[in-house]
Amino acid sequence: MKRVTRRGKQVLDILHVLTSVGWIGVGLCQLALNVIGLLTDDPHLRHAVHAIAHLLDRWLLIALALGSLTTGTLLGLKTRWGLISYWWVIAKIALSAGLLVFTPIWMGGWAIEATALSSDSDDAHQPAYLSVRDDLMSGSVAVVTTLVLIMVISVVKPWGRTPRGRRRQRSSPEPANRGRP
Repeated sequence: MKRVTRRGKQVLDILHVLTSVGWIGVGLCQLALNVIGLLTDDPHLRHAVHAIAHLLDRWLLIALALGSLTTGTLLGLKTRWGLISYWWVIAKIALSAGLLVFTPIWMGGWAIEATALSSDSDDAHQPAYLSVRDDLMSGSVAVVTTLVLIMVISVVKPWGRTPRGRRRQRSSPEPANRGRP
C-alpha cells in the first residue's frame, strides 16, 4: 500500500489528535454531567443533565469516536506503523472499537432510560432510576479511564512488535536507526 506524503501525514496526525482530544473531552463532559445528576436535588436539573448527556452521546461522541478510529486506521495503513505490526496499535484499535460499541449501545441506552425516569420528580428515588444512574456513573468512569489508557498507550508505545511486525522489520530495506518503531 502506498504511503502517505509528509503533508498528508501531518493532516492525518492533526485530525487524529483533534478527534481523539474531542472524544476524551466529551467523555469528561458526560462524566461531569453524571456527577451533577448524582448530586443534585433539583429534579429539573437532573432531567436536563441526562438529556444533555444523551445528546452528546448520540451526536458528538459518536462522530468524534468514528473520526478518531478512522484517522488512526488511515495512519496505520499509510505509515510505517501498520495496523498489525505493533501490539500497542492493536490494543488501541481494540479498545477504541470496544468503546464504539459500548458507548452508544449501553451508555446511550442508560442515558435514554435515565432521561425518561427522571422526567417525574418522584421517580428520582425509585430503584430503577437509582440503578441506571449508578450504571451511568460507572460507565462514564470506565469510558474516561479507557480513553486515558488509550492516550497513555499512544505516548508510551509499549509491548513492541507483533510477530508480523518482526518479519516485516527483517525484510524492510529501511535503515534500523531511523527513529523509534
